[in-house]
Amino acid sequence: MNETKTPLGRLLVGMVFGQFGYTMATVVPLALLLVFKFIEIDPQNITTDFSIVTGIGAIINIVFAYIGGAVSDRTTLSFGRRRTWIMIGSIVGAAALMGVGTAKSITMIVVCCCIALLFYNLAYASYSALIPDQVEEKHRGKASGIIGLFNPVAIVIGMITMTALNNLTLTMKFGVLSSVSIIGAIIACILVKDPPISEYKSSHKEAATGFGEKMARIYPSPKKYPYFSWACLTRFLAAAAFAAQTYATIYLMQKFGIAQEAVTGIATLGSLINTVTLALSSVVGGVLSDKFRKQKPFVGGAAVLLGIGVWIMAFAPSITFYFVSQAVIGFGFGMFLAVDIALVARVLPNKEDSAKDFGIMNVANNIAGSIVPVIASPLIAMGGFALFYGVLGVAGLLSAAAVSPIPEMSPNQAEGETVLQ
Repeated sequence: MNETKTPLGRLLVGMVFGQFGYTMATVVPLALLLVFKFIEIDPQNITTDFSIVTGIGAIINIVFAYIGGAVSDRTTLSFGRRRTWIMIGSIVGAAALMGVGTAKSITMIVVCCCIALLFYNLAYASYSALIPDQVEEKHRGKASGIIGLFNPVAIVIGMITMTALNNLTLTMKFGVLSSVSIIGAIIACILVKDPPISEYKSSHKEAATGFGEKMARIYPSPKKYPYFSWACLTRFLAAAAFAAQTYATIYLMQKFGIAQEAVTGIATLGSLINTVTLALSSVVGGVLSDKFRKQKPFVGGAAVLLGIGVWIMAFAPSITFYFVSQAVIGFGFGMFLAVDIALVARVLPNKEDSAKDFGIMNVANNIAGSIVPVIASPLIAMGGFALFYGVLGVAGLLSAAAVSPIPEMSPNQAEGETVLQ
């Protein structure tokens, strides 16, 4: 291995700690604390306020998932192009998250959420780029599986921590999550080797003369790199299906009439079930994908399971069926994430733009996150959660179909070789 690269074990430990903190700080507030914040400030309009904040936040995610990657690719500071933005993004994002906790109006919540997401996206773009930067192709499934395992673990630990700290104020709970994200970033920056680049070089530079070539610097040509676009569509549809989880707390309170005092415990148990199955499928899927050098059966099958799990949630007649849905969704999405990350790394058009292009993949996630809040209120008003989750379940099946045009891994593909486009 190149001496400038971090040894695989050390790299994974650093990424696990870093993304652990990032995930706790960005997912747990959305899954739990924001709902309570709206109850505190505007109890008559919880669903509307939640949709507004998540929708605007998703737009911020769309813009800065891309910008964060492009900025990271072009950073030449001595601290490293990835570590620089991991640290800056985490510190400023944590400060803004604290602002959400102390906010006294919906406007302040929106502003602080947007700033937090903006800078956390800068950090996440750099975390994501570490896999194509430093992990050999033959180990990417395993690496993605391990990262995929600890991300949901972070969510469950965050939910459990919030339950254990139930007597603390919301401001203090936001403070705990903010602190964890900074600590994770510090550990990641200590463990990961990230030698600076003296100059940003891109294969697009010398060709960027016409309109098409200039646009290719923003988004890789669908004609030249069609598999990248199919991978984006697959990610978008799966993210839309998994967005069912975003409304779980409201779903439990409104569909089953669960009181605020009890919903945290039930939501936490659901997340625990989701995490156990997600962890199992993430590691197993990643390892088996590397072993058999197959990605499409795992990604496609996982997307089908994800859709089925969301449908179970749509028509759940009791809390028991809600827990079953969490198991199926977790198993499907865990395997999807583990293998899809490796698949995306394989079809990236240009190694020098890896963070930017991975950012485009994250944009696909975030576009789904921006659309789901927009359709949530009207769909729930028309047909309740059955219609809302029924539509998201279809997205999971379409995600499986979108994998079909992407070529499978070659059994004898040379190490580090990208798929022919």
